[in-house]
Formats: sequence, C-alpha cells, structure tokens
Amino acid sequence: MKQLIYIFIFLIGMVNTVSAAALFGEHEVFDATAQNNLKGVEQYLLQGENVNIRDSKNVTLISRAAEVGSVPIVETLINHNANVNLSDKLGNTPLMQAAAQGHSDVIGILAKAGAKVDLENRQGETALIKAAQHGHLEAIKVLVQNNADAQLTDFTGRTAFDHAQENRHRSAARMLEKLR
Repeated sequence: MKQLIYIFIFLIGMVNTVSAAALFGEHEVFDATAQNNLKGVEQYLLQGENVNIRDSKNVTLISRAAEVGSVPIVETLINHNANVNLSDKLGNTPLMQAAAQGHSDVIGILAKAGAKVDLENRQGETALIKAAQHGHLEAIKVLVQNNADAQLTDFTGRTAFDHAQENRHRSAARMLEKLR
C-alpha cells in the first residue's frame, strides 16, 4: 500500500512535466489539437506520424479538431490525407462532431473533402440530426447545401425536424419543416 502511495505521488509530480493525457496512453498531439496548436500538430505530422491516429476512445485526430472547430488543423490534416469518414466507437464521424458543436465552417471543409453527409452513428443519428438537436442554424444550412437528407430518421424514428422541435429550437424546426 505504501508503494502505491509513493507511485501516486510520483505520478502527480510528473503531471507538471508530462501531459495528463500522455500518462493515460494518449498522444500529446491530441492536447495540441484541443489547444488549437497548429504548430504542435504540424510537428507531429512532419515526423511522419499517423495522420489517422486514434485516442483511447477510438476518436481520430481530425474528429477532435472538428469538435473544437479548428479550421487550420482540419485543413492541415486533410492536406495530409486524413480519412474524413472514420468514426469513433459510437459511430460518430468528424462531420457529426462539427455539426453537434455548430462549426459550420468545418462542416463545409469536411464536405468538400469528401465527408459523407448522411452517415449514421450507432443511434442512427446523422450530422443533420446532431445539428438540429442543438439548434445550430448555420450548420443545418451548410449540411442541407451539401445534400444532407432531412428525411432520414434515427433509431427511434425521429427526423432532424423532430429533434429540433422536441428541443424547442424553433428557428431550426422552421428551416427543416420546409424540407419535409
């Protein structure tokens, strides 16, 4: 027991010199992405490392960049041939991550790079449904402009319109109602 306490104290001391994520098996490039540190990501890529690296939750680097809305990092990863359609263990793609956070600029970049707008996660949710759940009007608009199918339903049978209405996002519901 005493040894475990010493190890724990040692690890706490290491947090100052090593990122906590690195201690738990994460690569520091995920920290750089979360901090919108383009230079850190570029340095990682210049070392010839895997552009499609995944963290312990099976989330790709480009998904993490899409989630935080980092246009420069998303563009850099795409320029280094990141797969824009890889999903995490829940089936969420970079496009879904960007849609859930309302990053319409990232959605446009991903769509232009070949992201499939109508992929579904394990709950049957599409990027459009995710944007509608959160009432992200601009994200909805960009997805629709990129031919997202507003008639697709999740595993409960609800469309993006239904989600917008259920979550009281009236403007999003009005926008999606026109597509019914």
